[in-house]
Amino acid sequence: MSLSPHTNAATPALPAELLHGLALRPPQARWNGLRYQGSELISAELAAVRAMTGVVAAVQQQHFLGVVAATPAHALQAASSLAPVWHVPDSAPPLTAHSAPTAQYVWQMAHAPRHGAAQVVVWCLAEQASVWLPPCSAQTLRTLRRELAALLQRHEAALQLISPAIAAGAAEPLQLLDLLDAAADAALLSQAVCRPVSVPCQSGSAQAPLVLCVPAASPSTDLQLPTMAAPAATLTSDAPWSVRPSLARLLSQPEMARASAQASVRDAGTVQAVKTPAIARNAGVQDLNAAQVFAQESLWHEQALAQGLDPLAFRIEHLQGRAQDLARQVAERAQWHGTQQDFAQTGADGRLHGRGFATAQLQTLDASGADRLVWSAWVAEVAVHPQTGAIEVTRVVAGHDSQQLQAAQAATLRPEIQEQDPQLLANARQLLGAASAFDDWNSPRDAAHGLVLRSPCADPALLPEGSLIQQGRLDLDGVETLPAAAAIANAVAHATGVRLREVPFDSEQLRRGLAAPESGAALGKRPWGWLAVGAVGVAGLAAMAWPLKPALPLTSGPDVTLYSAQAIERGRLVAAAGDCVVCHTAPGGAANAGGLGLDTPFGTIYSTNITPDNATGIGRWSFAAFERAMRQGIHQDGRQLYPAFPYTAFAKLSDGDMQALYGYLMAQAPVKAQAPQTQLAFPYNLRPAMAGWNALFHDATPFKPDPARTPEWNRGAYLVEGAGHCAACHSPRNALGAEKTGIHYLGGGEAEGWKAPALNQLAEGQRPWTRDTLSQYLRSGFSPQHGVAAGPMAPVIHGLAELPDSDLRAITTYLLELPNAKPAAAVQAAPAAAAVAPAPAPVYAQHANGERIYQNACAVCHEAGSGPTLFGAKPLLALNTNLHAATPDNLVQVILHGIQSPANEALGHMPAFKDSLDDAQILDLTAYLRERFAPEEKAWPHDTTAISKLRAAAATH
Repeated sequence: MSLSPHTNAATPALPAELLHGLALRPPQARWNGLRYQGSELISAELAAVRAMTGVVAAVQQQHFLGVVAATPAHALQAASSLAPVWHVPDSAPPLTAHSAPTAQYVWQMAHAPRHGAAQVVVWCLAEQASVWLPPCSAQTLRTLRRELAALLQRHEAALQLISPAIAAGAAEPLQLLDLLDAAADAALLSQAVCRPVSVPCQSGSAQAPLVLCVPAASPSTDLQLPTMAAPAATLTSDAPWSVRPSLARLLSQPEMARASAQASVRDAGTVQAVKTPAIARNAGVQDLNAAQVFAQESLWHEQALAQGLDPLAFRIEHLQGRAQDLARQVAERAQWHGTQQDFAQTGADGRLHGRGFATAQLQTLDASGADRLVWSAWVAEVAVHPQTGAIEVTRVVAGHDSQQLQAAQAATLRPEIQEQDPQLLANARQLLGAASAFDDWNSPRDAAHGLVLRSPCADPALLPEGSLIQQGRLDLDGVETLPAAAAIANAVAHATGVRLREVPFDSEQLRRGLAAPESGAALGKRPWGWLAVGAVGVAGLAAMAWPLKPALPLTSGPDVTLYSAQAIERGRLVAAAGDCVVCHTAPGGAANAGGLGLDTPFGTIYSTNITPDNATGIGRWSFAAFERAMRQGIHQDGRQLYPAFPYTAFAKLSDGDMQALYGYLMAQAPVKAQAPQTQLAFPYNLRPAMAGWNALFHDATPFKPDPARTPEWNRGAYLVEGAGHCAACHSPRNALGAEKTGIHYLGGGEAEGWKAPALNQLAEGQRPWTRDTLSQYLRSGFSPQHGVAAGPMAPVIHGLAELPDSDLRAITTYLLELPNAKPAAAVQAAPAAAAVAPAPAPVYAQHANGERIYQNACAVCHEAGSGPTLFGAKPLLALNTNLHAATPDNLVQVILHGIQSPANEALGHMPAFKDSLDDAQILDLTAYLRERFAPEEKAWPHDTTAISKLRAAAATH
């Protein structure tokens, strides 16, 4: 395998056999710009973890702690067993007291939606190292090269970075610091074992915004702005104004933790950071540049207005050379000839119009390594609706210029000025910060998110000389869009007189600033309005309760070409979240062709064919018929559907999601398959009676977000209550089969003979779930502290695998913040169990047969720290939720049927024992497991009745 760092013709292939690594994070990672000052590692169970099955190494360097294992599941289990002890130093107070700032500018860093599959692989050998990365920009690769060289203490030439080029017009799929941390973790772990190690790119938690303050120069309440004599303001930050090192370098080299990169903007003032430790944040170079330009260019505009000057003329007056020339040309192209007051501010439609100017200058490196100055200037025009505060960017004129600092090296490039460029308009409109909707879907298959970058490239060290211009555009390292936010803010201030100092811009904040009256009339203004509303409600209830529903006409089917690719993909994600394929696919049958028998207390109900087959599926259903079935539980032919089909949850889907799901299903291949007819015994076969059931128990109102909750919580609520229909299994039901609500909501239920655990108290108990453990479980189907997803939950994990990490975090947030749950932040993580059993298990006199069965059939996979890696993960039974449950049902189900289709192939399969163990043997085994691994729990009834029933129920399928 060639490891030449400058060979492009034969780049190293990704090794076939990879090890898998994970690094632990300290409770607090603080950094003062020079040194690490966060939590200090006191001890960890290194020796015990090294003895675990599947573990290759447990690595500690200063405060860095990580594991290398044969599979991701083994790595997760090993990392959970390290049981680190941290010393959290007291936060030092600021050395000096600071007056409250007169103004502050806030830059909310984008949190790109990301799928959990992104990996970094590093192979460190004696003198060289190869790094395989997801698609990266040139600037990201430069930063990674420098950081890894500092971490490994090697020359940059000894590192080879292999990364696919980013598609033209696409954004980087990962944030810089997430990628930097994964690469550094993999590098340290690979250096310890001298073998290729893969590490997943963990998405950072919600990031605190970048805040720049204008310091108060005096007790005056007047805004202190730069003056003619000192045009560029000095701003302050409460954290180091630089890109932090990777967490691996921060933890392993705490005394040599200098920044990995600095802000590179010029002519944007200076930033003074408070010299106290701050939380190590995930701000990249572009984040720092963008925040600094936004603050300074906004201040220029405010200073001009404070002095009664035209902002454009004032700003151009303080520019020099090429920057001044570019600004004038952009203004000319935008037809900005007179003063700003000459621009019409109120349109015929009542909207307020304004325009603003901003500029930026950046020093960077081109592909040849030469220093280069790049300039950018923007004129943005906006229209603001005074009643709502909604902002529309109606026009953009932008220009950029570039020059090498050593002019003899190459000729300068001519300025380029663009008007109404679609990409620039798209970038500008993304700054408007439309509130995150509960039904926004971020597809893991779509890498084109965030501000559009224009620099598809490979490792810059491998690029041929003169490749700065790609596809007719400059590799501007993001400078082209840097002035966008300030230009829009200045335009909004011109249109409305309201200064917005936070990006993305909040239309609600602008509306309040405009003090527009609330639109719409209240019901109270119409004396009989309540009667009309009540009449509508009574009519709706009567329509629902009426037992006979008309058939809706069949059609020739929709023209699926009318649905965009984005709509189809949105529908695919809705279907994945709803697990449609799980219930609508019979064993061995085609996907979604129906025929699966669902056991209920009232009989077996068979799922229907939802492929677009005209004869046996829904191919001739109109959208109206599809929506009626999903929201009201009424078939196209007028039959009442049984609530085994969870229309009670699907009714909460938004109109957009319902349309997208319909389009997706209709775009799939039709399958001709007639599902068996459902034939329940009397009186449950009287389908018209379901109309009365619906009137009693069904609310067809679509989901409404709670304005008092965060967008993430509302997103989680929408997924859990709607598409995910979690209550269908995890809520108890009354005698008529309706889900119980109130304090019983998600309080535990049954599904296919399995006990579905309660979800409304996950953060409580002796083994509480945390945000991290629950998110890991939803992603992988495995939690070292709780066990492996089995039974009906395993296919649910398959569906969740299609969703981005942001959706899993939203589900976690909602479940841990349910009304009956304690706040997750107040719950301490459960202590890790011992990685290795301290001594062989004693013989239990009352359960000798059970112990004998365990040693012969189970110990090889489940005995901690013993034996080879055979079938995947080695779940620790002492932590398994089923062994601590009130009934042995789930444990019996796993023993009988094993795990034939694991939630994650890396977890391995478990064989079934229904044909090798009789009921008495299973009873002995479960009693032994309960006494040994859950001795604090009450013994289960010593009776084979429940085992016989579960075995018989399985035999009927």
